Amino acid sequence: DVVCGASGETYRARDLSVAVGLEPHVPPGVELSESVWHNSQLLPRVTELLDRRTPVRRAVVLGAGQSAAETVDYLHRSFPEAEVCSVFAKYGYTPADDSPFANRIFDPEAVDVYFTAPSEIKQSLFDYHRSTNYSVVDMDLLESLYATSYQEKVTGRERLRFLNVSRIRDVRSRADGLLDVVVEFLPTGEQRVLEADLLVHATGYRPRDLTTLLGEAAKVCLRDDEDAIRVRRDHRAETAPDVTAGIYLQGGTEHTHGLTSTLLSTTAIRAGEIHRSLLDRRAAGVRPRLLN
Repeated sequence: DVVCGASGETYRARDLSVAVGLEPHVPPGVELSESVWHNSQLLPRVTELLDRRTPVRRAVVLGAGQSAAETVDYLHRSFPEAEVCSVFAKYGYTPADDSPFANRIFDPEAVDVYFTAPSEIKQSLFDYHRSTNYSVVDMDLLESLYATSYQEKVTGRERLRFLNVSRIRDVRSRADGLLDVVVEFLPTGEQRVLEADLLVHATGYRPRDLTTLLGEAAKVCLRDDEDAIRVRRDHRAETAPDVTAGIYLQGGTEHTHGLTSTLLSTTAIRAGEIHRSLLDRRAAGVRPRLLN
């Protein structure tokens, strides 16, 4: 029995496919506000500021991945009088590895290899190829930002600033509505305070908590040594022996299926595999029976 929505309506189903995606992640202790955002709020927030003709003199962006670079670029274009500061711990943006050999890590055959590999090999493959998907920037955008920065230095009006090898150590709200953003240069420990109108956290996304989402059904899902839900190759969660209904995970399976599990471009492949599994189980005469 599946309880849905605020009204608490209950539906009875033979199988359940959970496809809730990821949720925005911000560093611990961060409180979002009118002037402190996660970049998932970027478009409506910027539109609101432009509609109100709110002046933006300086915007700070934390992060070094694709969404961070896109946020920097969008703010720089949207507020032509503003200074945009990109803060990240790397020395420079890392280009995404979209080469044809590396991209084969997303092929169904590569998922088969990953799924059957020992845990240490899974981790090794993930580490080798994380640059296909995590904390990296498309090369065209990377070069465009660099060209813009170089041109501004030549003309003597630098609006685009890259504060590399740095971290944000503190953010203080002021009585006048501005922010004091404390940025530390990591090699020396030197700190500077940036007076800013906006701080945008382009700090990525995390899988949603399936335990909370599944409720009572989570109790019948088996766990591995890391307390993650055990998942079969067909994306079906392993469950207690007396549960025959399928709980399928469309995403949230990086620990078993690798880097491909969060990509929108492979959603159709995963949906097809789940569909085949449902048909195969129906043909095999599996009679669903889920604990209430």
